Amino acid sequence: MAEVKRDVIYSMLASTLPALGNFVAVALALRHMDSVWLGKSYALVSFFFIAIDLFNFGSARIFTVEAVRSSVPTLIFLDCLSALGSTAVFAPAGILLGRYGLIAQPEFVILMVLAPVCYGMSHFSLGALRSCGRSGAICAISLTSALSRVLIIVLLTKHRELDRYLPDLLLLVEAGYGSMLLLTYLQADRKRSPDRLRSGCSDEVRFDVRAFDFRPFFVRFRNEILGSWYSNAIFSGAKHLDMMLVTLIVGPAGGSLYRGVKSVHNLAFNCGQGVALLLNRGSRVSMDMLFHRPRQINIVAGALVLVMLAVAASLLACRIRLFPIAVLGSYALQFGIMFVTFAGAMMIFLCRVLSLLMFSVNRASFVLVSTIEVGLSLVLIGIMSYLFGLLGALLGILVASTTVMGLSFVLSRHDARKVLIASRSCSILDADARTENLAK
Repeated sequence: MAEVKRDVIYSMLASTLPALGNFVAVALALRHMDSVWLGKSYALVSFFFIAIDLFNFGSARIFTVEAVRSSVPTLIFLDCLSALGSTAVFAPAGILLGRYGLIAQPEFVILMVLAPVCYGMSHFSLGALRSCGRSGAICAISLTSALSRVLIIVLLTKHRELDRYLPDLLLLVEAGYGSMLLLTYLQADRKRSPDRLRSGCSDEVRFDVRAFDFRPFFVRFRNEILGSWYSNAIFSGAKHLDMMLVTLIVGPAGGSLYRGVKSVHNLAFNCGQGVALLLNRGSRVSMDMLFHRPRQINIVAGALVLVMLAVAASLLACRIRLFPIAVLGSYALQFGIMFVTFAGAMMIFLCRVLSLLMFSVNRASFVLVSTIEVGLSLVLIGIMSYLFGLLGALLGILVASTTVMGLSFVLSRHDARKVLIASRSCSILDADARTENLAK
C-alpha cells in the first residue's frame, strides 16, 4: 500500500514539475529577454511538440491491452516510426518556417533532427517505467529537465551574447529528456525483470526485429493503434497549436506574453491531472458525489470562492509584476488580463479533474467532450485573438473551458448515475442470492 501511494506521489510530481519549471523559466525570460525573439523561440518549441504528437501512437497506452502484451514483449518499434515521422515533419517544415521568420531557427541545424529522434523514441519508455514502479526515476528525470529550463534562462540573462542560442538550448533540453527516459528504460530492461517490465511475458522472450512479422500485428491491432494515435494527435497536439496560432495573429511579442500566461494554464492542467489520479483511486466515492446533486447554495458559494481566489491572485500578480504586461495599457486592462488568466486556469483544473472520472465511466463521452474542447478552444482563440488581441485569446480559453466543464459535469453525472444504479442492482441481487442460500 505504501508503495502504491509513493508511486502516485511520484506520478503527480512528474507531471507537475515540468509545468512548474516552464512557468518559472518563462516568467524570468519575459523579464529579461527580447520578447520578439522569445516568442519565435517558443513558437519553435510549440511546432516541435505538434510534430511529436502528430506521430505519437501512444505505444505505452496500447501496451496496456492484454492481447498486445501477449503478442509482443515491447512496442519500441512503434517509437521508431514515431521518431521517423516527427523528424520528417519537423526538420524540413521547421527550417522553411524559420526562413520566413515565423519561428526561430537554431544555430546548429542538426538539433532539428536530433531533438525529434530522441524525444520520439521515449514514448514507450515512459509508460514502461511507470508500469514497472519506477516513477521515482521519471520524477528525477522530470526534475532535471525542469531545472535545466530555468538554468538556461538564468545563463542567458547573465550572458546576453548567447541569446541567439536559445532555440538550440530549448531543443537540447527536449532531446536530453527523451534520451534519459530511453536510457533508463534500456538499463531496466537489461535486468530482465519479467514481473515488472514485461507483465504477461516470460523472461526468455526477447524481441527479434528481423524475425518478427509486422504486417499481421498491425492488421490485428489497427483499431487500438488508430484510436490511441487519434487521442494523441488531436488532443495533445492542440495544446501547442494555439501558441502558434496566437503568434501568427498577434505577432511574436504578443505570442511570448501568451506563452507566459499559458504556463499558468499548463500548471493548472498538470495539477488537475495529478488530483484526478488521486480521486480515481476512490472513483466510487467520486461518482457518489456526482450522483447526489449539490445544493444551489453550495454551487453559488463555490463560484464565489473561485472568483475571490482569481481576484486575489490577479491583484498579487499585478503587484509583483509577474509578467511584463504594463506595456499593454492601463492598470485595469492589466488586472483584467490576469483575472481572465487565473479564472481560465481554475476552469482548466476542474475540467481535468472531471475528465478522468468521465474516462473511467464512459470513454465515448470522454472522446466527445475532448473533441469539442479542442475544436471550440481553437476556434474561439483564433476569432477572439484576431478581434481583441491577447485579452481575446485568453477570453477564448476561459469561455471554452467553462463550457466544457459544464458539459463534462452533466455527462459525468449522467454516466455516474448509470454506473451506480447498475452496481446497486448487482448488490441487491447478490444479497437476495445470499438470503436464499441461507434459507436453504
